[in-house]
Amino acid sequence: MRSSSICCAANRALLALAACVLLCASCAGGGGSVAAIADLSNPFLGPDYSSWLVGPVARIARPEEIKAYLALHDDGEAAAFIQQFWQRHDSGGPENTGARGIGVAPGALHRPALAIFEERAEVADKKYSEAGVLGRRTDRGTTLILYGPPAKGGFEVATRPGGSPIEVWEYAANTPAGLDGKVPARFYRFTKNGDLTVFYLPRPGELLHPSPP
Repeated sequence: MRSSSICCAANRALLALAACVLLCASCAGGGGSVAAIADLSNPFLGPDYSSWLVGPVARIARPEEIKAYLALHDDGEAAAFIQQFWQRHDSGGPENTGARGIGVAPGALHRPALAIFEERAEVADKKYSEAGVLGRRTDRGTTLILYGPPAKGGFEVATRPGGSPIEVWEYAANTPAGLDGKVPARFYRFTKNGDLTVFYLPRPGELLHPSPP
């Protein structure tokens, strides 16, 4: 009964996150479209695997990999798939030295992509878990895992009456490509949507500060 209650609570949290994602059809700056949670969940797998794609993994995975994972019906197959996934995506890139992976010297020792992912995911879970949603599956957690911590952070005053302050992350111009193979946008903005912090999407014609004050 207890495990059933926990699963139900987790499902409710993911549905809440899905509702926010559906309100934000695309993410701010360089991230591309955000897939709906329901489209990334495999109901045939157990709780350890059903939501594996949700968050940064969906941004790293190729479309054919997402399709293949959603077609799995067995946890053992899922575990094998995940192991092979990280082997395929272990590019050997040297984004493993220094606090942000910036200015890495040629020939720096390589760390596997999975090690970088798990290290950042642990930080994201501690810092950004909210409303029953694991930090690695939130917008801030996804951004942190893909590109590492920002060079600068700050807040802007809400541009809409009664709105929440806007959290701003700024990445340096020379930030290397992230785990998704893409260079991050210079700025990412986040705001509260109910109990969750999500990407801030400016309205057409809305002026934003060029950098955190």
